[in-house]
Amino acid sequence: MSDVSSSAKGRCRCGRVEFEVYARPLVTMACHCTGCQRMSSSAFSLSALFPGEAYSG
Repeated sequence: MSDVSSSAKGRCRCGRVEFEVYARPLVTMACHCTGCQRMSSSAFSLSALFPGEAYSG
C-alpha cells in the first residue's frame, strides 16, 4: 500500500465551500451508480471518509 498524505484540500461541487483535512482517510470508495456517473460525467465517482475532528475550514 502506498503512503497517503496526512493532509488534503477539497471543496464542494460549486466551489463555494473549501476545507482541509489533517488525517488519513478512514475509507475510500468508488461508486458506479447512474447518479454518480451523471454528477461526475464519468463512469464512477470517488469519495473518502475522514473523522470530523480532522477538518479545518
